[in-house]
Amino acid sequence: MINYRDGYCAVHTLFRVNGSAAYKSILYSLVSTLLYYFMDKYYEEDIGDDEKITNPYTIAAMVAAFIFLLSSKVTFSYNRFWEACTALHSMQSKWLDAASTLAAYHLQSSAYESVRPPCFGEHSDINDMLLERERSEETLAPEEKLDRLTNSEKSAPRLSFGKFLSKEFRSKCKRVRQSDLRSINHPSNSKKGHHRNSSRTFWSPSGILSDEGSPSPGYERELLPSLFLQESAHLVSLLFAVALSTLRNEIEGAEAPLCEFVPGNPWPTYNSNNDPEMKHYGYRQSAIIRNLRYIFDISRTQQERTAYNMARPFPVIGGVSEREASLLQQARGAVAKVTLVNLWFNEFVIREHLHGSTGNVGPPIISRLQQYQSDGFLWYNSARKLSYIPFPFPHSQITTLFVLLIMFLIPVLMISFASFWFGLFFNFFTVTLFAGLNEVSKELEYPYRCMPNDLP
Repeated sequence: MINYRDGYCAVHTLFRVNGSAAYKSILYSLVSTLLYYFMDKYYEEDIGDDEKITNPYTIAAMVAAFIFLLSSKVTFSYNRFWEACTALHSMQSKWLDAASTLAAYHLQSSAYESVRPPCFGEHSDINDMLLERERSEETLAPEEKLDRLTNSEKSAPRLSFGKFLSKEFRSKCKRVRQSDLRSINHPSNSKKGHHRNSSRTFWSPSGILSDEGSPSPGYERELLPSLFLQESAHLVSLLFAVALSTLRNEIEGAEAPLCEFVPGNPWPTYNSNNDPEMKHYGYRQSAIIRNLRYIFDISRTQQERTAYNMARPFPVIGGVSEREASLLQQARGAVAKVTLVNLWFNEFVIREHLHGSTGNVGPPIISRLQQYQSDGFLWYNSARKLSYIPFPFPHSQITTLFVLLIMFLIPVLMISFASFWFGLFFNFFTVTLFAGLNEVSKELEYPYRCMPNDLP
């Protein structure tokens, strides 16, 4: 996906070639404009007045029908794109629901009995005491905070300029406002990654600090999650990776690489042109070659898409073992591979529940996990429908036919009703508009594999 920003009139977006429908449509416009030039230069004098088009409505009727045909194709392509986006995020939300719910059930097991906090249900008498939940610090009004901040600071000699005093006062007010804010991101986190200890997926709920506030002897061990949580996170991560890899590459037998997730590594960039990870895996192309291949529509061959996917492997928490890779290779077809991983997860949940890994959580509640998994698998098949079923061929064929006809009809219309320079100008941009809309629809027809306009 191309992640662009809106600047002044979005002028900076005009200069990107890879992924642009405008530059692809220029080829159609150049051919049509050259045809208009030769017709005006060599053929116009041979055309009699009775052979010229005297009324534009003879072509306008066909152009109107073409506009209706083209607009319907663009609308259907947009609908496919947004439906694919909805299916992808719904699949993700359902499987994440299953993972987080399973972790919550596991925390009710007897392994966490010694560190589990007291429950309000076991001490119902405290509800009658009109107590208030403790806060991290006392709550003060903004005026009181400003007075306390002013009185607590040492008074230093100040200049008597109102400008400086006003600046100091505004600085104090800003600190008062910021004291009410709580960020959910650690200030040490940067765009390049996180500290390894702060990027753990799970951690043990037992206390990792001693009474003096220093790390306990088992600090590093306590940061590791239980084996149950490690295995459940691995299976859900593997399920995501296999599902997404089958959506973006439908070529039977093609490589669908997976890699190990490393905490602290930067996230993959949206813009694949500047992704250092792709260069690390050997996917290197100069900007000129990449743009030319895209303009001439030779950048999405089976070999090119396979090389592109090989350079962007999906990370899996805990990696993929040789046994798992072997079993996935034996499964024929995308649905079979995803179903196999889904089977592993469901079998793991049922087996661990029967052996007490979810505590006293009842079977009807545990069945919600299977429901989440089933809903996620349903959304996966909705996404697969858009990946494997192409846009209807008859509609695509007739739209392409009319785009080619417009290339020849617009010059005839311009040469009959416009001067040379006005005709040249309007011929170029009219054909660019029609061909550009057709290219937009082509870019959106396959949301998972039309790089770089594919979904992330």
